[in-house]
Amino acid sequence: MIPASFSLDILNNPENNTLENFVIEVEELSNLDFFKRIHLPEDIMTEIESNSQSAEKASFIISTYCPFFHAKHLHIVYIHDKKSYTKELSDMLGKIKGDIAFYTSKREQIISILDSLVLTAYTFEQYLTKKTPRKLALIVENQDEAIRMEIADRKELLSCIYLVRDMVNTPASHKYPRRLAEQIMKLPFRNTKVTLMEKKELETKGFNLLLGVGSGSDKDPCVLVFERIFDKNLPTIALAGKWVTFDAGGLQIKPDDAMLDMKSDMAGAATVVGAILALDSKTNLRTNVVAAIGLTENLLGGSAMKPLDIIRGYNGKTVEIGHTDAEGRLVLADLLGYLEATYSPETIVSVATLTGAVLHALGQNYAGIMGNNEGIIAEILSNPAGEERFWQLPLDADMIDKTKGEISDVKNVTSGYKAGSSMGAAFLMHFVKDSKLVHMDIAGTAYRTSAYSYFPKGATGFGVMTLVEFLKA
Repeated sequence: MIPASFSLDILNNPENNTLENFVIEVEELSNLDFFKRIHLPEDIMTEIESNSQSAEKASFIISTYCPFFHAKHLHIVYIHDKKSYTKELSDMLGKIKGDIAFYTSKREQIISILDSLVLTAYTFEQYLTKKTPRKLALIVENQDEAIRMEIADRKELLSCIYLVRDMVNTPASHKYPRRLAEQIMKLPFRNTKVTLMEKKELETKGFNLLLGVGSGSDKDPCVLVFERIFDKNLPTIALAGKWVTFDAGGLQIKPDDAMLDMKSDMAGAATVVGAILALDSKTNLRTNVVAAIGLTENLLGGSAMKPLDIIRGYNGKTVEIGHTDAEGRLVLADLLGYLEATYSPETIVSVATLTGAVLHALGQNYAGIMGNNEGIIAEILSNPAGEERFWQLPLDADMIDKTKGEISDVKNVTSGYKAGSSMGAAFLMHFVKDSKLVHMDIAGTAYRTSAYSYFPKGATGFGVMTLVEFLKA
């Protein structure tokens, strides 16, 4: 497996275009130098002026058959509401079929345009007999070295988001834990140490909760650890990701319709992998970064964990299994204990498709965020990355107390206490002692039932931008 790629050329002259659709964005009518220079047909200019001066000031796209810089079709885009710029642009680009060349003179919005162009064009075609790969071009005149470096850096990030989308969209039977771990280890990490822990080592070290989740499958669980340590005197931030390659619910099996998107139950860990890979070449990180992902399946089998089993986790605490389908928190619990004991991180950020409750609470456009490091939560909320949006959910001492057990230290579900997303995070708090914890529940945003902005139907890669922007200087 290599990072998923896309065909994108960066051109400095529209004359070099070879693609079938040419897209120009109108910023404002007072700045039409480009249109005058290229002698845009008068009827198209009239339509642009008519639309732009309309009372509603609505966004519009004018598409016409007009051979133009070697393209067959010319598309004029006007976006009035700059607050929803990316969504409006992505929606318009989504209506254009075929290869696209996008011309812009707006240096300050090159990254937003690049995000919309590339992420909207994504398709998952690995299993189609007939594939229709799209070619993209971004035309930026008067490029300088700073612009070229910024674009190159963004292309690298977008490639990692493509990779995450591909991993999540891949059927579960093609991404068994050990098989996928081997593929991840072949990714082009240059500055990040990647270590695999297999079943025997996990048994020896006490990853019993993770092993319990995977006990109903004939595919052994494993753990991948990533280390990017610059200076041991710097603080360390750790990432933990849930990678359940398929979640049937265990013995307390899911109903049929709830199982149909469970190939995506590894999206949290895929997000972590994408972010770590995107950060691999960066030399300006403000902290050491380590990560661990737990790869397993939650299936039914003769040795599967049973309701009311009691299992001792990595950090020594015992857990009563109130429900076998509350397995993601068990995977994360062992990862949290391991990361804290091994690296003493200042903060651990866990990322998972943890609860269906977050989807009911926030829908598919917002992910839940909660924890006990208010500084990091506030930073993420106040500086959204791209179109990724988070909403803080409550997490208090009463919730944490309610997850305590009667015949065990904790229970993985608490009957009668709603607020399922918060209670999932409350459970995790028992598995960190000194580190602070920020938990991202991306169950609603990682895999969509319909497209929104540049997020497609299916896997979105949600969270990669946020982690990268947060961790880099």
